[in-house]
Amino acid sequence: MRGMKKMVVFILALIATASSVYSSGYNIRVKIDGLQDTTLLLAYHFGNRKYIKDTIQVDSRGAGVFSGDERLPGGIYLVVMPEMNYFELLIDREQNFSIETSLEEPVRHMQIEGSRENKQFIEYHRFMGEKQNFSSAIRERTETNRNNPDSLEYLQAKGKAVDQEVQDYWNSIIHQNPGTLIANLIRAMKNPEIPQFEIPDDAKNPDSLRWRMGYEYNKKHFFDNIDFSDERLLRTPVLHNKLEHFFTRILMQKPEAIIPEAIRVIELSKADDKVFQYVVVYLLNHYERSNIMGLDEVFVELAKRYYLSGEAFWASEEAIEKLRQRVERIKPNLIGRTAAEMRMRTPEGTFSSLHETDAEYIIIYFFEPACGHCKVVTPRLNKLYNEYSDRGLKIFAVYIYDDVDEWKEYISSNKLDWINVFDPLNETHFRHNYDIYSTPTMYIVDSDKTIIAKRIGIETIEQMIEELL
Repeated sequence: MRGMKKMVVFILALIATASSVYSSGYNIRVKIDGLQDTTLLLAYHFGNRKYIKDTIQVDSRGAGVFSGDERLPGGIYLVVMPEMNYFELLIDREQNFSIETSLEEPVRHMQIEGSRENKQFIEYHRFMGEKQNFSSAIRERTETNRNNPDSLEYLQAKGKAVDQEVQDYWNSIIHQNPGTLIANLIRAMKNPEIPQFEIPDDAKNPDSLRWRMGYEYNKKHFFDNIDFSDERLLRTPVLHNKLEHFFTRILMQKPEAIIPEAIRVIELSKADDKVFQYVVVYLLNHYERSNIMGLDEVFVELAKRYYLSGEAFWASEEAIEKLRQRVERIKPNLIGRTAAEMRMRTPEGTFSSLHETDAEYIIIYFFEPACGHCKVVTPRLNKLYNEYSDRGLKIFAVYIYDDVDEWKEYISSNKLDWINVFDPLNETHFRHNYDIYSTPTMYIVDSDKTIIAKRIGIETIEQMIEELL
């Protein structure tokens, strides 16, 4: 009987402990020496942005309390002081704790009660700050000892030792705190270790082969340490930064290299609905806005696969319909596609056809006389034409409006001996087929009328034509 009573007491103690750690709401007591009668913000990361969650007024001692009835989603939060100075907190399971620190050096002077997670987080910050300072000093000494081989060897060994110390420290946190936010956060920051590949002695280009093997390994294993089922990573900068680095710095910037990897990463992200949503939205927006020619093909593929198929559960019917229309305007003019035919009227009243134009390369130029940028581009394009027309360059110049007198005057005053055409009723659907929403808009097609460049500036066109011809 006495044993049963002890068991009941033990269970009640567990319940009490759990309720204190996982109670509803949050209560974060803050005291910052050096502050008085001012405002503090509690903000949080979401991808590469920061959002405000709570605002309080501290008293004459710099003390105040962030509190709310609902628990905060796990992530890295920021206590933002005047002049946008801030320090970070790790908020996950423990949401009832106190912080005391100073305005001048908040991390160095921070004392935390009631949150083991944040004690670890602050220790991590202090450790990393110390090692970064040490590494910076080594780099400075390396620069001043470039001509001293013995010193260089010693400094490089020191640098490797620091790197190994950091890796050992990270691994200890990961292994001792499985499933916690700090463990998943640090694991996510670890990059794959690329092995030393054995290159055959008879390899023709050993350096190129070694680079290629490293590239393929890094590409395959870059996300091995990311737990895509952990929604908490969304409220840290880490997942966003990994995505951005991979898709802008690791992968070759070609649609055929990017599309299969984008699909692979998105499929991994389906481990959590919110992570899936974030990854898809990020990639779609990234490639819709990309200023790298040809990467709109990635946008089209992702839009078709995840939005127009119905997988994007967060998107409204109106948003999907707008996206469908955008895809339909981009699809006909992707790099590598055959340019849509344009059979249009000439100033003489005859017709000229793009597909019947015989040339090594054709610049398709959509313009309007009143366009300020067109006034700069037109004479430079004409100079380029005069220089390369005898080598197979032609310009198919499309006036996008219907004022015949304005059009003819523009041709005459600029001495444009091009293929000058217009389609006042848009019977060729050129606005849709070439996605014309501004001027000037320029494409380059080859002798087979395959699009090889699109929506590029005059500087790029001049460089490309010089290289091609």
